[in-house]
Amino acid sequence: MALKYKEIMLAYSNAVAEKSPFYHQLGQHMAEDKELKEILSPFISDRQFIPLFMTAVLTTLYHTEDELRNYYLNFSDHPLEMDLEGYKVFKSFVTTHLDEIMILARNGDLKKNIVERSALLIPIFHYIMEQSDKENFNVIELGTKAGLLLNFDWYGYTFNKDHKVGLTDDINIKMKIKGYPYDTLRPLTHPRLKYGLSSDVVRLEEEEAFHWMMSLFYPEEVKRRNNMKKAHDILLAHPVELLEGDELELLEQTLMIMPDDEPVVIFHIHHTKNWSDEKKVALLELIQRFSSTKEIYHIHHQLFGQDIFIDYTHHNVIKREKLANLELDKMKIEWLLGQPLKL
Repeated sequence: MALKYKEIMLAYSNAVAEKSPFYHQLGQHMAEDKELKEILSPFISDRQFIPLFMTAVLTTLYHTEDELRNYYLNFSDHPLEMDLEGYKVFKSFVTTHLDEIMILARNGDLKKNIVERSALLIPIFHYIMEQSDKENFNVIELGTKAGLLLNFDWYGYTFNKDHKVGLTDDINIKMKIKGYPYDTLRPLTHPRLKYGLSSDVVRLEEEEAFHWMMSLFYPEEVKRRNNMKKAHDILLAHPVELLEGDELELLEQTLMIMPDDEPVVIFHIHHTKNWSDEKKVALLELIQRFSSTKEIYHIHHQLFGQDIFIDYTHHNVIKREKLANLELDKMKIEWLLGQPLKL
């Protein structure tokens, strides 16, 4: 067996062991499978292929009745163990549906829409509304993908176990927040206009697209998957405008149609990490240019490290503050307002 295939499979298996014991076991079996190695090796150009393949298998399983469902937490509250017998079922499913699986794996991407990130926006928008004297405001998200964060105002949240904000009967996102007077948080006014901009929009009203987004989570990520289902239903009830293309060009076009007498909030969470410095500068220059006529609040993440910053720009004047840090795995927000800036 070629060392490269086995090395990559074992590396994947070990990397996911803590978060997904199921995929860990599956990876161990796949690493020793000579027949599957012959099928998959030509497609393994980088380490991203294995999670894409796992996602494609699960997406296919969502719309295919098969005994393999008995092994996934996605379909069973008490799944069977992925032992040698289970692996035979997995391999049979893969070989039967190989063409469909490979098309999905080669055309998909791994960007998740994690609904829980929206909890970060609640204290930030509360802070913005305290700073602005305007009643109406409008929102633009860069890198929106499926647009789920744009419906932050239709979700419910529980902060620090006992303070509820929003519609918790529909969806209840539980988050710890440190350093913020969380008991002052209140339901937010709904934005008047919402636009999501992305180079690759996902339309969740399409069943296969929804199944792909669900399959990006590990089978063990039950809570995130349940929140995704609820957010999907809310999106169908409260659709948002999603625009596909070059994000900076779309941002310019969208800002042009925004009213000058209402604040614009632009936000992007976990999106610009791999942007070039030139593209980051172009984004800031674009926003600065429109600030001559518009009041703009720019919530940004990964332009200057891992913390969340806000730029207030109006009449070509800019004020930058560090606001927060989000630890998503721990479901924890640390409020950092007032700390010195280190860019």
